[in-house]
Amino acid sequence: MPANPDNPQINTRVYDFCVRAFRTTKKLLKLNIKLHQEGSGEDDPVHQGDIFLFNHFARFETFIPQVLINEATGAYCRSVASAEFFAGDERFSQFLYSIGVVPNDLPNLFPFLVREILHGRKLVVFPEGGMVKDKRVVDQKGRFSVYSRTANERRKHHRGAAVIALALDAFKTALLHDYAAGQYQRVERWAEQLGFDDVEQLMIKAVKPTVIVPSHITFYPIRVSDNILHQVARLFNKGINKRFTEELIIEGNLLFKHTDMDIRFSRPIIAGDYWKWWEKRMLPNVVHRFESLNELFALKPSSGHWRGRIHAIAMRVKSGKVRDDYMSSMYEAVTINLSHIASMIILKLYQQGLRQINCGRFHKMLYLSIKQLQETESELHRSLLNPEEYGAIVSTGSSRLEQFLRTASNMKLVHVEQGEYVLDQKLVEDFAVDEIRTENLISVYANEVSPLSHVTRSIDKAMKRAEKIDSRAFADYRFNDQILAYEWDRQQFQRDRYDEINSQQTQTADANWFFLKSTRATASAVLLVHGFLSGPAEMKSLGERLHAAGHHVLAVRLKGHGTSPWDLRNRNWHDWAGSVARGYDILRAYSKSIHIVGFSTGGLLALNHAASNPGRKIRSVTSVNAPVHFKNRNMIFVPLVHHANRLVSWVSSEGLMPFTPNEPENPDINYQHVPVRALYQLQQLIDHFAADKVKIDADVHIYQGDRDPVVDPASAQTLDKLIIAENRTLTILDSDIHGVIYRNIDQVQQKICASIL
Repeated sequence: MPANPDNPQINTRVYDFCVRAFRTTKKLLKLNIKLHQEGSGEDDPVHQGDIFLFNHFARFETFIPQVLINEATGAYCRSVASAEFFAGDERFSQFLYSIGVVPNDLPNLFPFLVREILHGRKLVVFPEGGMVKDKRVVDQKGRFSVYSRTANERRKHHRGAAVIALALDAFKTALLHDYAAGQYQRVERWAEQLGFDDVEQLMIKAVKPTVIVPSHITFYPIRVSDNILHQVARLFNKGINKRFTEELIIEGNLLFKHTDMDIRFSRPIIAGDYWKWWEKRMLPNVVHRFESLNELFALKPSSGHWRGRIHAIAMRVKSGKVRDDYMSSMYEAVTINLSHIASMIILKLYQQGLRQINCGRFHKMLYLSIKQLQETESELHRSLLNPEEYGAIVSTGSSRLEQFLRTASNMKLVHVEQGEYVLDQKLVEDFAVDEIRTENLISVYANEVSPLSHVTRSIDKAMKRAEKIDSRAFADYRFNDQILAYEWDRQQFQRDRYDEINSQQTQTADANWFFLKSTRATASAVLLVHGFLSGPAEMKSLGERLHAAGHHVLAVRLKGHGTSPWDLRNRNWHDWAGSVARGYDILRAYSKSIHIVGFSTGGLLALNHAASNPGRKIRSVTSVNAPVHFKNRNMIFVPLVHHANRLVSWVSSEGLMPFTPNEPENPDINYQHVPVRALYQLQQLIDHFAADKVKIDADVHIYQGDRDPVVDPASAQTLDKLIIAENRTLTILDSDIHGVIYRNIDQVQQKICASIL
């Protein structure tokens, strides 16, 4: 036991050791902890907060907030645990005391915690009490409550944090009043009693508002498969009970299988805002009647002087209001993920009487729900902000959705039959609190977001819209994805390690996709594809000319371009081809007559797309200065340097020569550095396309500058021989530069426009 059981002290040496140990352990786990906070330095919630509230879903999470707060602020945290943890093993109870944990039956617990807050400690509280495994916190009338295992019934959340905050704020108000009124003796008495060296230290604390910071911990994904922790426990204890088994399976997977643990702070609650002005006038008179904080917390509505009784009644009412506000705020901080949305849709469909739904229709509901939520102030998981991830739901397939559906299928909640998701009755069956996480995760996920009315409304709206949305409106969402993808991709390469290369880039032109829509009902559409190291801006003047001629015009941004050379280094030619495919799919909603125009590498990608998609009603493909052979003979060494880089990357992630300098014709559009890996991918694209004869079901127009300093003009003849098309033309341009479209050399823009009808 601590030297003074009524006033246990934190052992900073043990506390610091535990923080260091956690950092080491975290590296060995598959738990990806991300702390979201607004503001920086002294203005962020971590520094400003006095009392931090967290939801409770797993046992180990009760230790993590203290570590993160300590890492961010250097402050030590107090937390409260059930008295049962302090019974029995004295060494374990001593350890808990040393790291700031106190039992919930500590004598004069609330006054003790107030003193600790005044001395700069942070207080971590779990107001739900026990673990809320089912995450069901809202009843049918929308009221907050949780299931109490000890009482075997639902109850309101604990309001201890509210009582502490309000009482502390009342005490601060009285101190400030006394100091302003010159009652220094009273202030000195409190400073001495509370262990402050001088009055100034206490008054600095009194001036600071008392701040409650509601916070939410969201785990994603939650898995139900077996894990090593459960296997070991089962090996050494054959008779483990169902409750312990369930916790080992769920929480072992959170630790040992890749899981995101998002900790997000909600809007802070200022305790002083709950006192009316006239109540603040009365607070000093109440506090002055007591010799200690213990007496202040002992106030009862039924006894004592009249001011004290009124104060006690006000505290009871206000603490309930504060409690309701911080619980609402805490649940608002959920980090919404794909499984939340999918679960809510499935349960809503079941409640509507549907027992099966077409897979494509369900995917459309899911995708539209994500887009709808992006327009709200919802806190979304990063996978719902990255179009490359969530966009796969309606195209190639999403690994996150597949994982969710696999879990749902293994639980016998949803299964697939002939292109339909079949919803099973088990979805709405009741399960005990220690069974639901292993029997019905869909219910757990849906419960977590059910308190968020703006989320449920958005999902309802998206489900209805999925039934009537037209192809153009859907395509507009897909175009918006590409606009968002640019900023997402760019942000991934803004860290310090990329600064040396990024700072040397000179491009200033808009690097994002652009879409110029025609007003003609029967307009044809043109897809523009830029070249290697460049961006859509090099096609802008051609696009405007085509748009003026009455066409829809869409220009893609090839993945890796316009953001950072490091981004391009991480891409392959299939990523570039994927950008072309997405642009083509968007345009299909606008016209049945589509033309593709590509410059340089974009020309090769345009030809490749047409060849890979026969019968897709592509009217024409125009390729300008597409590379097959290069003027720079050093290109033959690219595979050698690339493979050398791969060998060196085992030791250094940068490789032997990750970039080579580039002298672009258009510095405002092009990268100043060429990733060797990207050059290798370009060569891979050329080898793929030129491996054999290529049949294209469209008119093919090939343009090539006769003195191109980058692409060997012989490339045009090679392409002409490779391509099989009913209508094929080859035009040689009078040009000694490579970027002929951007500068409209030899009136190439007019020639292209003339060939597109």
